[in-house]
Amino acid sequence: MRMGKLIVVSVFLYVLILCAGFAVFHAQAIQPRMIEAPQVSDVKLLTQDLGLRLRHLQSRVTGAGFFIATIKKRDNLWKMARKRGYTVHSILGCNPQMETYNVHVGQHILLPSKGGSLRQIQKGDTWESVAKKYQLETDELERCNGGVKSLKPGEFIFVPGRMPDIDLMNEKLRERYELRALFVSPLGGRLSSTFGKRRHPVTGKPSFHGGIDIAVREGTWVCAAADGIVTFAGDSGGHYGKAVFISHQNGYETEYGHLSRVSVRPGQRVKARKLIAKSGSTGRSTGPHLHFTIKKNGKSIDPLKFLW
Repeated sequence: MRMGKLIVVSVFLYVLILCAGFAVFHAQAIQPRMIEAPQVSDVKLLTQDLGLRLRHLQSRVTGAGFFIATIKKRDNLWKMARKRGYTVHSILGCNPQMETYNVHVGQHILLPSKGGSLRQIQKGDTWESVAKKYQLETDELERCNGGVKSLKPGEFIFVPGRMPDIDLMNEKLRERYELRALFVSPLGGRLSSTFGKRRHPVTGKPSFHGGIDIAVREGTWVCAAADGIVTFAGDSGGHYGKAVFISHQNGYETEYGHLSRVSVRPGQRVKARKLIAKSGSTGRSTGPHLHFTIKKNGKSIDPLKFLW
């Protein structure tokens, strides 16, 4: 009888041990996986590995969110940025691995939930020095990076509402970015014709288009794309009709054609963004638009290499 009780007790204890072990295993299995910040040894990968950078930022940045997006057909950086309410500078500033502003289908990029850029911490950086560089309040910068206990070289912080630091870009992207700092767009509108070979809209014959056409309503204000001196302003612009030509530093020139009104004179110095004319459809034109050309030492260059 005593032996039978011992057997029953032993079996009961064994079942209890099994149940306890299963409960521990089950609790571990359903325990949510915590996002851990990459260790300092992972810093070299942060500029190339999007997944690692995403985890890194999720544990540090409190003023913005991030996600990895996949480029689809007809996507471009400008369209993706505009859809989210910020500029293309924010996308470039959050993707230090990029070497060009052109993207391809299937490519992955990191997108922020708000405008701003990442800064990879440099030796000697402090909250105060970084805030001063980007013209921010120190408290605002710290608040946006509430998970950052100390600034360690190589790691990232998020700088809200600011463009990326050109000096911290890789060499290839820096070259392209510096070109785009030379000129501003003369006006906003729909790009109706690009640079290069095309069938001429008036003659119907194959020809080379030395600039871009921006379709806008007649009378839209046109501004100077950079500081310079007006070299031509008037009605006798040949196939341009009314036109303005401006000479800039380092051998650059810009041309603005098919205008309805000219508001500057030859020899006048103008600043970038100064209103110089109104768009129209004078000269050889099929409808109201601005023809815009950039030249370097007399040779036409694709304006889209310069304009955002």
